[in-house]
Amino acid sequence: MDYTISSDQRLIDWNAKGNARILQNVNNILNTMQYEVPYDRLMGRNPKNLDGDFEKNKAVLIEETYDLINDYETRATVKSVTIEYKESEDNKNIKIPVIKVVISID
Repeated sequence: MDYTISSDQRLIDWNAKGNARILQNVNNILNTMQYEVPYDRLMGRNPKNLDGDFEKNKAVLIEETYDLINDYETRATVKSVTIEYKESEDNKNIKIPVIKVVISID
């Protein structure tokens, strides 16, 4: 079965089990930056890929997403990654990347 997860979702359920736990793990991976995880400093997105020109960084963000999920949640298989942009709620001139991932769970 395929599932779509978006980086702008917040999936926090301390009692999640089974597929819900895997979906939550993937969502956490999408929203984690490098140096946030104390015992694995390199886990997460490189913040430099989110700064600057998004069109130039789009391919890097997609590749990074595949790599992170394949490395840190091996029970999920990434089928596709797309990036959309939405306006910031605070400042309409700021665009925020929203990463959408379609996965299947093995």
